[in-house]
Amino acid sequence: MRARIDEELALLRQVYGEVGHVEQAGEDWFHLPRYAVPVGWRIGGEAVDHLPVAFLIKGDYPGAAPYGFLLPKGVNYGGTPPNNTGDQPKAVPFPGEWLHFSWSVENWAATCDVRKGSNLVAWCRSFAVRLKEGP
Repeated sequence: MRARIDEELALLRQVYGEVGHVEQAGEDWFHLPRYAVPVGWRIGGEAVDHLPVAFLIKGDYPGAAPYGFLLPKGVNYGGTPPNNTGDQPKAVPFPGEWLHFSWSVENWAATCDVRKGSNLVAWCRSFAVRLKEGP
């Protein structure tokens, strides 16, 4: 499992540059400091084109698909709070307060080769699908 996480982290860094990672009690947290978001997203009243994003990978990964991602608390779409969100599910090891977006991908199919099938890069790219939906 650790070798898989190391390979996935390397892939994430190839695509997103700086990526933070913290292992806690057999689970893995990831932090992308600058994730591009579609037009319309704001923090408070300020329009943004990038936001930090964090997500948790449970110990049964990659057999089970990841679930949910976090954006900074106070994020909104044109002043409207996003749907299907809630308080962060547990202590996040990255600075700030976070809002949990309920999100999952369809047809999760991880393979032994992290470059084929479902992986964390595809997971992160899927956040854009949710964010294009707006609030």
